Amino acid sequence: MPPETSGRLRIGAVKLLPIVALTLATTASPVMAQDHVVTLDHRSGSVEARYRGAVMVTHRQIGAVAPGGRASTLRCTWHADLAVTREARGTVGIAASRSFGRDGLFAGSRPGWCDTARRAIADEVASRAGEVDTHLRALAQEDHAPLRAELDRLHAGIGA
Repeated sequence: MPPETSGRLRIGAVKLLPIVALTLATTASPVMAQDHVVTLDHRSGSVEARYRGAVMVTHRQIGAVAPGGRASTLRCTWHADLAVTREARGTVGIAASRSFGRDGLFAGSRPGWCDTARRAIADEVASRAGEVDTHLRALAQEDHAPLRAELDRLHAGIGA
């Protein structure tokens, strides 16, 4: 008798899910955002730089669902990256923006499906807001030299 085919593939007595790899990477989703504002002195005048940090979490489903009575190897691994957007505005109308970030801010794994673990992972990341702020401030500090160089180029370009 031929195997059944009704949305599922039947091979002998073993039913298989439609061919879907359980090692799926999902798109990164923002979990939390923080702002940091700093004022820099520049030869063109005072410049306010606003750094907006968004924690982006990427989930990856690994393992397999086991038949009844056997231990499942299904896990959701995740990692959080910090994506930063800087908007700087000077007193003479100079504006500069830049996007950059830091990968591997946090990482972890949870048993089971990623869809059921998303809320708990988001809560775990949110509980580390102080660490996120520390990383955001450090990245903002590292950006001061590139920002000053960019402002110098812009200032020279307007001939002021």
